[in-house]
Amino acid sequence: MNEYTKPLIIAEIGMNHMGDEEYANQYIESLVVARPYGLTFQVREKEYYAKQEKGTSPLLTDEYYQSAVLRTNELRMRFGVGLCDVEKVPFFEEIGTDFYKILSKDIGNQELVAAVLETGKPVYVSTGMSSEDEVDSFLAGLGNPTNLSLIHTQLSYDDADTNLSAISRLREIFGVPVAFGSHSTDVHALYASLGFSPSALFFYVKGDRPIKHKDEAHAIPLAQCATVVAEIRRLETMIGDGVKQKMQNRIKDQSK
Repeated sequence: MNEYTKPLIIAEIGMNHMGDEEYANQYIESLVVARPYGLTFQVREKEYYAKQEKGTSPLLTDEYYQSAVLRTNELRMRFGVGLCDVEKVPFFEEIGTDFYKILSKDIGNQELVAAVLETGKPVYVSTGMSSEDEVDSFLAGLGNPTNLSLIHTQLSYDDADTNLSAISRLREIFGVPVAFGSHSTDVHALYASLGFSPSALFFYVKGDRPIKHKDEAHAIPLAQCATVVAEIRRLETMIGDGVKQKMQNRIKDQSK
């Protein structure tokens, strides 16, 4: 019997706060209605912020993240961070980060990956555009960490590139949990992924300000998040355990 385990639902704020603390708080407070398992912010390497035009850097202060962890926990959600700066690992550990995400561009960053794995917290590694051979090489250098999960995602808006079958294939090949990270402009990709038993579902969210967010096209508006989460929870009841059992006819005879 194949037991279906409900995937963790994780809403990614990423950098869609655009460096505005008030806007970032709006995300946290709005997500309470949707009740995802957790949320993530994205913290890039120092060089990334240095290249941003003056006044446009999506940088939040350490003090903000400290308060955000407290508020997120008060609201009974888990706090995660997509981290690119290895020097920030001690800080995020100190403030009580619940889980980490490694962006696909950093799958080869051995120092960063080792540092977050050493925390003992759950670590999700995005495979992005990596091939199976590249994922194999990445995992081979890690030993057998028990707190690591892969994220299958494709950085493409082409429906065919979504390739949801890779979720179960990666799990079978490498023997680790595999989540799905949606970069699709179609929310149905999230719903369809349930048939492949992802360990978690990651999707970006965006607020209602009339601006171009860092992750714009593939982000779900905050106002729709509660509906999306509820639909995921409804649809996952259809998966079942795969065992065909005798049952009574529960469909009313429409011919009468």
